[in-house]
This record gives sequence, C-alpha cells and structure tokens, in this order.
Amino acid sequence: MIELDLESDVDFTSSEPIYDFYVAGPFFTDDQMKSMERLERVLHDRKQSTFLPRFASSLKKDGAEEVFKKNLQGMHLSRAVIVNVVDNDPGTMFDMGYAFAHNIPVYVYAEGLKPGDKMNLMLSRGAKAIITSPADLEAFLDSGELASVSITEY
Repeated sequence: MIELDLESDVDFTSSEPIYDFYVAGPFFTDDQMKSMERLERVLHDRKQSTFLPRFASSLKKDGAEEVFKKNLQGMHLSRAVIVNVVDNDPGTMFDMGYAFAHNIPVYVYAEGLKPGDKMNLMLSRGAKAIITSPADLEAFLDSGELASVSITEY
C-alpha cells in the first residue's frame, strides 16, 4: 500500500479549484471510449474546464505512483467529479468514493439508465445527481437543473 501525504506528496498549484470537472470513467473498450467521448464532448462544447485522467498521465510512461498522485491532485483541483459508471470500472468507483470522502461533489453519468433500472445505493446516495444522457448533461450545464430519474436501489 502506498503511504501518501497529500500535503507533501501531491503538488497543488492553487488553493482554489482550477477545473470545473474531473472526468472519471473507463476507457479500455470501444464502447467505454465512445461513452467517454460523448461525455467529454458535451463538457467541451459547454466550455467546461476538465481534468481528464486518461490524458493526464500514462501508466507505461509515468508509472503507477505518478498516475495515482496526478489523479488525486486532479480531483482536489476540481469543483466536482463526474463519474461515468459504464461497466462499473473499479478505478472509477475508487474516484467516486475518494471524492465523496473529501467533500468534492460527485455526479453520476449513467448513460442509458432508464426509469426503474437498478443502481447500487452507494452510487445513487453518494451522488449530487444522476445524469442519464448527453442531452441531460447539456440541460444541466445550461440551466443548473436536472429532471429526477426514478431508479430501484439495491
């Protein structure tokens, strides 16, 4: 286990958030990549500043410890975290839990979620809101409001 002292091991360039969103999600399959690209496109089109872990560092080039530190730093420098829960990627779940534990607002992006679908209660209860499509995200960014989605928690 890595012992990490956020005060000395992670360099913070600002005491204020510099990103609107830290965008967490898997990018290992074609479907995951397409979902991430749709999410990122909406944020970009709406002029949101983003920390994108998949571009911030490389495991092969930077090594695991550096990737880990950069991702934590990215979360702390963001106003909120949006997690794409396509396939319930373990790294994405870690990001959500970490952000929640550090009082960073979390939004769940559950593309394709329909009324009545099931969602783990730790995800639904840990999120400020559940966003189900690019159009919902656009509406939220434009108005600050989201239509509620009725889910079955388990």
